[in-house]
Amino acid sequence: MKRGKIVIMMTCLVMFGLTNAFAQSKKEKIQALTKKVDSLEKVLSVKNESVVQLQIKLAKLEGTKEAHDEVIKRLENKSDSLKELLITKNLTVESQASKIAQLNKDLSVLQAQQKEWTSKNDTLTIELNSLKQKPADSSATAVKDLVKDSKSTGSPKEEGKAGNITTGNKQDPIVKN
Repeated sequence: MKRGKIVIMMTCLVMFGLTNAFAQSKKEKIQALTKKVDSLEKVLSVKNESVVQLQIKLAKLEGTKEAHDEVIKRLENKSDSLKELLITKNLTVESQASKIAQLNKDLSVLQAQQKEWTSKNDTLTIELNSLKQKPADSSATAVKDLVKDSKSTGSPKEEGKAGNITTGNKQDPIVKN
């Protein structure tokens, strides 16, 4: 029995020691956990502050984005109107270019006509001069005939008096340049 008492006592002592050690260990664990909770609360507080700061920055960025969107819309509208104006101006330029091309064609045709008319005019002038020279030769003969007639009849013909010398029934044509 002595042995049984000793064993029971030993068992009680071991249990008491374990309980005491367990109690010590629980207090330390609670203190450690309390420290961890405090540090986690500090970290959580810092994170919450950074989240609040980020939300403020986000709100500012959203306001800036909306302002920039307004500016972008105005610039897009202006760009669209400038594109339309450019298209209109390009059409005007193309129209003017086609008019210029047509006028250049007309000018070429008119220059060709001018050359043709100039050559015809030169030809007609040469022909007229040759025709003037022929009547002059015949008019000289007609003047001589008039002089002979006036001497023989005593008075010149009426055509001679008027100063128009005629050959046959035709008068010299009046030439205007």
